[in-house]
Amino acid sequence: MTAVKVHDLFAHREDLSREEFFAYWRSAHAGLATTFKQIKHYTQAHRSGDQDLVPGFAETWPDGCAETWYDDASEVDAMVAEPRFAAELMEDEKNFMNLENPRPLLVSELSLLDENGFDPEDRGIKVLIFAARPGGTSREEFLAAWTSDDDAALGHELGATRQALYTPVTTGGVLIQTDLEDGSHQEGGGSYDAVREVWWKDRAGLEAATAEDNEPWRRLLRKDALDTSRSITLIARENVVLP
Repeated sequence: MTAVKVHDLFAHREDLSREEFFAYWRSAHAGLATTFKQIKHYTQAHRSGDQDLVPGFAETWPDGCAETWYDDASEVDAMVAEPRFAAELMEDEKNFMNLENPRPLLVSELSLLDENGFDPEDRGIKVLIFAARPGGTSREEFLAAWTSDDDAALGHELGATRQALYTPVTTGGVLIQTDLEDGSHQEGGGSYDAVREVWWKDRAGLEAATAEDNEPWRRLLRKDALDTSRSITLIARENVVLP
């Protein structure tokens, strides 16, 4: 796996159904994205079903998350600096994204990867937890409180097939700017401080694991370490574009 990952959250254009949004994203837009040589691996997390299995967080607003991997952070900056990044890739976003929504962007590195029977050909379903730290807490303090050496073992107790934790890196300022219809600009910002992804074979496994009275799940979530009013979860299925 390459060294740096970008999570890019967005919602569907309001005049499109989610099905139309997913169809365009997985075909035309994915084909355009793969022409950028800096992207070494690319998956799409497509919002799936009821999003209320993990209560107590801010409303799940995105319909998907683009997940792209790079050799290092400088490759992200290099891609954004290419003229056709704005002229072609971001211009194409107008065809299927709601560009008036906030555009959180997190550039991070892998801090934990644990696999427990994960099948890359039948990836099942996953929860992405986009964690925001409380005000007055440094990122270092937050990560110390929200992560533990017990995380892999807790995932096994929950029947998870895979767990990954991503923590931010400093890139020198990756910027995504979108031209809105009113002529104004919107910039991507790192409004989250870490991302945890947890996979199960099927939705039944996910539902059993995320029951609110399930002690291992509460211990993995560690809500007391989060600003839950700004943290969100996304239940999704994956479309692999570049393995």
